[in-house]
Amino acid sequence: MNNQQILADAIARFLAWQKQIYPDQLPDEIGGEWEIWYADWQEIYDAFFTILKEENPYTAEKSLLDNMLFAISRDNEDEYIINHMTKHTQWFTVLCKYALQTKQNQAKWQFAAYLPESDCSQEIKDLIVAFANDTDEYVCRRALLAMPKIRPDKVEEFATLFWHRNCYTPELQEYQRIVALNVLCEIKSALLPEYLALAKQDDSMYLVQHANRIQEELESYK
Repeated sequence: MNNQQILADAIARFLAWQKQIYPDQLPDEIGGEWEIWYADWQEIYDAFFTILKEENPYTAEKSLLDNMLFAISRDNEDEYIINHMTKHTQWFTVLCKYALQTKQNQAKWQFAAYLPESDCSQEIKDLIVAFANDTDEYVCRRALLAMPKIRPDKVEEFATLFWHRNCYTPELQEYQRIVALNVLCEIKSALLPEYLALAKQDDSMYLVQHANRIQEELESYK
């Protein structure tokens, strides 16, 4: 049996378990940390890591890429696979580009978050901009958090966009604005005082608390 089939079979067993536990839901519909209760993750890890070592990413078929993305998606709590992949630059490059063409949001946010940790080319790291433009709220939010490390020149543009667009629920918009403050602070942006003032005028409790915390830290450095 070849490596690709071993991974496919391991994923099939995972799906059989999932359908037994959650018979009326697709994996992305379940929510929560349900995947961590699967007992045979090591089987998936072993099959996946063997492919990383022995297979050529540039000749990989779509079915293999889809199975690999599925495994990454379901490993979204431990992030064990994506962390390991940062040591396999070619595979990281291929799957990062491929993920952007899919709706595998649980995989996409992990690639966005781990782009700074990979030794991939600057061309691939620049995909952080595409992830930041993703329509999924969590994907783009994780991309903005990673942006200061690889594209600090884009931080102010996206922090401003995230702050003002109001295209999510109030709770998610609050998260967007908290991240905007974080990255503006990280790059020591001249825009930070303006957005700290805006945050303190907001009705969102956690945003106000976060702004006050940043302000106190800045003042402690003086």
